[in-house]
Amino acid sequence: MWGEQAGTRWLLPLWRELAQRTTSLPFRADSIDTHAAALWLKAGGWSDARDAVLTIESWRRIPAPLAWMAEASYQLDALEETWPLLAELAWLAPDRCAGLVDRMGDKSLDSLLKKFYASFEGAGDITDIAWFPAWVLIEKPALARLLITAQPSTQTSPERAMRLLLELLSLERQGRHYELLDYRKKLQGLHASLYLTYMSTR
Repeated sequence: MWGEQAGTRWLLPLWRELAQRTTSLPFRADSIDTHAAALWLKAGGWSDARDAVLTIESWRRIPAPLAWMAEASYQLDALEETWPLLAELAWLAPDRCAGLVDRMGDKSLDSLLKKFYASFEGAGDITDIAWFPAWVLIEKPALARLLITAQPSTQTSPERAMRLLLELLSLERQGRHYELLDYRKKLQGLHASLYLTYMSTR
């Protein structure tokens, strides 16, 4: 009746009150939308959302809190500081990562993803986004300084591919060309299309 913007403004203090009332409640995997962090995000309380996530044990290994932290980080620190969290989320929960990227509406990130989906030969579904952190290192090697801080996750092939590309970029910068062949073979074994994309830029 009011329109999206006016309705959102009207709801903000209500979300804020709900978030404040649930601050002491523990994280429950079967009721994630009632956690204070999720409610603070709806209220636009980015710092409070981040603080609430930090109270969750092993939050970086759980899809929902990891997504909440990435969203709060983007709002507080912009995209640059959020890259490691996005990479971890892409490996751990591709569907949540895709949903978060849609909500973020970041033009530079959307542009990269559009190019990724157009060129990447994967499963053709939402799980492909797990390979995006590796692919983006080929497209934007300067992001290596940010993505290198992504914490170890589930050691899936997409994660191992990103780690291999970080090693390859490091070896190239150091001029250690005699060591590149072994790492390139490993990358080819993980994903042929990603390997061809990498080689096309060399």
